[in-house]
Amino acid sequence: MELVRIRHVDNQLSWTIVEDDEPVTVLRDWIVHLEELHFSPNTIEAYARHIARLGTYLKAIGKPITDITVNDYDRFLQWLPLALNEPAAWASITVFERSHQYRLSATQKNQIHLAVKSLYRYLSSVDGVQFGLSQTSNRHGGLHSYEPFLEHINQRRSVRQRDRYLSGDLGRAQKKITEKRLKTEDVLTLIQSCHLMRDAFLITVMYNTGMRLGEVLGLRHTDVDIQEHVIWIVPRADNENHARAKGGRTRGLPVMPYVTNMYEDYVTSEEYAPCFETGTSYVFCNVKAGRIGRAMSRSYAQNLCEALSKRTGVFFNWHMFRHTHASEAIADGYNLIQVADRLGHASPQTTADFYRHLFSKEVRKLHLTGPQSVQKRLDEFNHAKMLSGRAARWI
Repeated sequence: MELVRIRHVDNQLSWTIVEDDEPVTVLRDWIVHLEELHFSPNTIEAYARHIARLGTYLKAIGKPITDITVNDYDRFLQWLPLALNEPAAWASITVFERSHQYRLSATQKNQIHLAVKSLYRYLSSVDGVQFGLSQTSNRHGGLHSYEPFLEHINQRRSVRQRDRYLSGDLGRAQKKITEKRLKTEDVLTLIQSCHLMRDAFLITVMYNTGMRLGEVLGLRHTDVDIQEHVIWIVPRADNENHARAKGGRTRGLPVMPYVTNMYEDYVTSEEYAPCFETGTSYVFCNVKAGRIGRAMSRSYAQNLCEALSKRTGVFFNWHMFRHTHASEAIADGYNLIQVADRLGHASPQTTADFYRHLFSKEVRKLHLTGPQSVQKRLDEFNHAKMLSGRAARWI
């Protein structure tokens, strides 16, 4: 099976899975179902690619996608990392001797589980679809009870490492977070090494807002409020580079005045002038090569990241700006709710899961420096002989 991109007349992007050059109707219906549920296009693409690989495997062992067993699925997970790392393994569908050399990452495995659960939940809800997907289980009801295939997948917990903070290994936890952060000197080095004002402004925006790369690439001129110094993140489904704001809600991010000043310098520069002539509405677009004025693609952004890393020796990825911004917001005294809202997390619990170590560290620092601050303030009052009743109440 093969994943194929579909371009609709309204420029919307979709996907389908073909077998022998013919679309697999039931899988196309499932993809349409995910689109109706407003799944992210990137998520749909990833899910569909996993199912196409699963379908390829099942076809090679002579089974339709509706006749999978638990053992088939386990062997697919065992074979897949081998096939991804050694293309010749696609022709040797049942070879597992070297599969121990490769492992699926926790993220990959979780994503495959979610894709498979989504597909079979959909198929089980379609009238007339029959499955041979039961498994014998001795967990409930004795040896002769049966559970559906989806129950087997559902019992596979998300693969997560033990929280090092809770286990008491603060050094490793802090190192893990620190490795995802960029120093101020590194950010300045990256900005200074940019050959285009657009690229320098891209780094500046990501550092000052903590926006996701997709949110930045979908930024339009109408989203930048120069007077109020606010950048608005607006979810749209018609971005020509398929950039997407995660979460589906509009939110505003106050920024420092120098950020909007840099925006004005950028859009009024000779570099951006050809883009204005095209009537583009995108802030970050092609200014030198390709179709001038077209929104910057994610692949170009990744190439820029690699080029800057080689040029400066500062090895980074775009998501590190997000972690850096969150870390600095916490250090500046923003609380959990404020940080979650600024990052656009659907739940503050997500923020707590990622940055609990930083919150904890900052609380400890406040407890250590707080008394010193009070002592300094008391010394100032005593020196000026201003320790009146009013001043005492203020302290």
